[in-house]
Order: sequence, then structure tokens, then C-alpha cells
Amino acid sequence: MKREVAMVVAAVLLIPVGVFAGESQGKGKERSEFRQKQRVETQEHVKQQKEENKEFRQGLKELSPEQRKTAVQEHREKQFEENKTFRQTQHEENTSYLKEKLNSNKNLTDTQKNELVNFFESQYKEQVAFRDQRHNENVAFFEKIASDTTMTQEEKKKAIREHIAAQKSEAKEMREEQKTENKEERKKIRSEIKENKLIKQEKNPSSGEAN
Repeated sequence: MKREVAMVVAAVLLIPVGVFAGESQGKGKERSEFRQKQRVETQEHVKQQKEENKEFRQGLKELSPEQRKTAVQEHREKQFEENKTFRQTQHEENTSYLKEKLNSNKNLTDTQKNELVNFFESQYKEQVAFRDQRHNENVAFFEKIASDTTMTQEEKKKAIREHIAAQKSEAKEMREEQKTENKEERKKIRSEIKENKLIKQEKNPSSGEAN
């Protein structure tokens, strides 16, 4: 569950901060409040699922092994879909917020604005594909573990710990890769802005002179 929080928060932080350079203190506060709002929503969402998990585990005690297996699979699928819907909602909020800020930005061309929106969307789709693949791997892995009669309980626990550790490492690698891509994209855009200003100054030398 903590890995899910990290991925959601990471998605919020991937909004290209560089495009807001030079914004007023009030606008900077607005952006911070927007991010804080989503962090709080994420924490509440995770807390609610933790409470659901606690109640769910209590109910498993009265079920047969086969019923327990089916119930666990259905519960995991239900929460996966809930998380997917929650992240999609936040992504739409992020996209709307990004477009609003880009529209009021005078330093970027329409091409650059569209590039940033497409870049942000591309990274989100990568995240969705990554989580879908991980979910499918989890379903196959836990079905295999549950059906394996040759493994002891300790061996199963160890296998689960190793599986979770491997996925945690993959998620971290994916986040770091997107952070690097995001940093390079912002650097590219800032460089283009600087270059465009120099070109304008060369065309209109008087505009770059102090009054």
C-alpha cells in the first residue's frame, strides 16, 4: 500500500515545475495548496483501504480455505480498480491544472505548451501500464503460491517477501527514470525559452536595453 502512495504522490510532483518560473508568490502558494490537497486526499484514500483490509481479514476467519482464496482474489481486484479510478481522477485534476497554468504563461509557445501536456500524459500512461503489468504479475504469483502444496508456510512467506521487495525495487527504478526524464524536459524547455528571448533581442535590440 505504501508503494501505491509513492506512485500517486510522484504523479503529482511530475507537473513540470519549470514552466511556473517567475510566478508570483500568490500563484506559488496556490500551486503548493493544490499539491497539498492531493496529498491529503491520497492519505485519506489509503487510510480508508487500510481500514477495509482490517475488517476484511477479520471476516476471513470464518471462511473455508477455498472460500478464503476466492475472497482474497476478489478483494485485491476490487481495491486495484479503486486505486485505478482514484489515480485517474487525480491525473485529470493535474492535467486541468497544468493546462490552466500553461494558458496564462507568456514565455512559452503553443508548440512548447502542447509538448509539455503530451509529455505529462505520456508519463502517466507509462505509470498506468506499469501498474497494470505489476497487478497481473501479482495475480499470477499469488495464485501460484496459494496452489503450491509443496511449499511450507515459511517458504511461502519468504517467497512473498522476495516478490514484494523485487516489485518495490522496480517501482523505485521507474520513478527515478521518470524524474530524470522530467528534469531533462524542463531543462530543454528552459533552454528554448532563453534562446527565444535572445533571438527577440537580436531582432529588436532596443527591447533589451535598460530604460
